[in-house]
Amino acid sequence: MKQGNSADIVYDYIKNQIVTKAIYPGTRIVEEDLVRETGVSRTPVRSALMRLAYDGLIQQQPNRGAVVAKPSATDLRQVYEARAVLEVGAFRAAVHRRSDESVLQMEQNLQKQQDLTNLFNMTEYVRLNREFHWIITMEAQNAYYEKYLNELQNKVATYLLFWDSSTTNSLSLDLHLRIFEAFRDRDEQKGVLALMEDLQLAEECVRESQPL
Repeated sequence: MKQGNSADIVYDYIKNQIVTKAIYPGTRIVEEDLVRETGVSRTPVRSALMRLAYDGLIQQQPNRGAVVAKPSATDLRQVYEARAVLEVGAFRAAVHRRSDESVLQMEQNLQKQQDLTNLFNMTEYVRLNREFHWIITMEAQNAYYEKYLNELQNKVATYLLFWDSSTTNSLSLDLHLRIFEAFRDRDEQKGVLALMEDLQLAEECVRESQPL
């Protein structure tokens, strides 16, 4: 097995544990345990940990080593500030380049979000929310938007999963519908306004649910 493939295995293994709440923010990640659990050597394990740290999912702490990232109030503010700048830029590009296929994908995603209002599940919401916003990112056709928004979306997913105590996605759904309509109609101004409201709502839900 190639080292790159081994590192991917470890990366996916840890990321899956984080997003499924098998391990929580602040939990120490032990290299020896990963070697035993994944069957790979230390070198790809360390490579995967470096990548996870770069993506913002883990942090390296003195005397503790790698731990699952736990955000501060400053982290939360900075992530959403950066996300707003990048996602607005991506939307401005995507709305003029979008394909009919991407409009259909977004419409199908929204139907699943609508179904979720009947039996809300945060894990499923996080998946659909990321998929919805990622359609816009991909249609911007800019590798740097993809690179940096991927990192920010990883951070946002952990915030929502561990700290957002919302029991419905109705407010988010209304804003996503407005974003979709603007995306479909190539209405840049309407879309940017709805997107900014959506990001503000998401940050407020996390901040109000879990004081940092």
